[in-house]
Amino acid sequence: MRRYLSHQFPNELKTYISLILASVLTVIAIDFFLLSSDYAQHAFKHLIGKNPALSFAITPITFVLIVYTAKYFCHYIQGSGIPQLIAANDSRNKTIREKLLSFRVAVGKIVFIFVGMLGGAPIGIEGPSIHIGGSIFYGFNRFLKLKRKLLIHSLIAIGGSAGLIVAFNAPLAGFLFAYEEIGRKLKKQALVLIAIVSALVYVLTLLYRGNTPYLGDFSAHSLNLELIWQLIPLAVLAGVVGGLFSKSILYLIAKFISHNKARVITIALFLGLIIGLFNYLSAGKIAGSGRDEVILMLAGNQLGLEFVFMKYFATLTSLVSTIPGGLFMPSISIGAGIGAEIAPYYSNIDAQVILMMSMIAYLSAVIRAPLTATFVILEMSAAINLLIPGLLVAFIANWISKQIFTQPIYEALAENYLKLTKN
Repeated sequence: MRRYLSHQFPNELKTYISLILASVLTVIAIDFFLLSSDYAQHAFKHLIGKNPALSFAITPITFVLIVYTAKYFCHYIQGSGIPQLIAANDSRNKTIREKLLSFRVAVGKIVFIFVGMLGGAPIGIEGPSIHIGGSIFYGFNRFLKLKRKLLIHSLIAIGGSAGLIVAFNAPLAGFLFAYEEIGRKLKKQALVLIAIVSALVYVLTLLYRGNTPYLGDFSAHSLNLELIWQLIPLAVLAGVVGGLFSKSILYLIAKFISHNKARVITIALFLGLIIGLFNYLSAGKIAGSGRDEVILMLAGNQLGLEFVFMKYFATLTSLVSTIPGGLFMPSISIGAGIGAEIAPYYSNIDAQVILMMSMIAYLSAVIRAPLTATFVILEMSAAINLLIPGLLVAFIANWISKQIFTQPIYEALAENYLKLTKN
């Protein structure tokens, strides 16, 4: 038994001290990141609400500035950051891991997301939070100098889990994401250490800022399981739309990638103008993560089919540009928009339940991690009692999406990152 335990856990006291320090630093850093990002997106929305035409200048300039700087000076902070964690965990090359994950990368991610939000980019914070968490935890390996592959890769998975936990106050989703995506190739015994440190991060998060649900408390809502079959068409629709979204991103990234500086600037300007147009037409509603809009829709406000259309294509455009930014919350807002349009056709199910099921289904279809999608939405809305219908729509949407594009989006992007980092 002693030999079994020693194989799963670090042997040195300094490793445990470093894990505690990394947990504390991650909670503080990501909370600051969330507050600064929230301030930036609200500042942009306030400005554009008064003068929408400014989006035609601010957003394209921001995209050119960020895309150019990130590509030629801070290449490894691009995108959501989740592919970097997966690539780092899949790679046996220490040099690649240290390029993808470091304290420098964490700081760069915070700065670039702030600038992107300030410029009206339709980006989320959870992927970057995962990247920041992974970078902080792996950054401590400079002092630990861990040799065992199991512990090094566990450290990366722990950091990613911690990032999602702090971002959304969602401990189960954080752990499941480490299992489904970041650490999917880890030996199962690593999950014990990941679970323990994830629990520590969650406790520290509660002590630091409390336990307010990210999207509000919807624990009073329920669903008669005799009506569960009515959710199948919703799951199929979300699966198709989400699957096409993921396939389109990977296709367009391959088409738009360039190493010519003039072409990089031209493409960034063009894509920034597209998003500037959507910001103008929506008066800034499609900018930022989409959390505010989700809360509005859950409260019964209608943003219309045009919001779904613009957020869908703005998010797609933003990700194709490779600007740093997350995919979770923008996808959740698109799912909520789809649910808001469908909800009137469900006379026997509460509109809020339909919205949550639609968010779960669409997110699952996009990221192809059904357990994570289910638990992150239900934990953010304190509606864990909807677990059974949530799992149903998540797995159906995931299956439908898989028929459209076999490989999960983050896994496909991680493979591209490994190719790029070998050049």
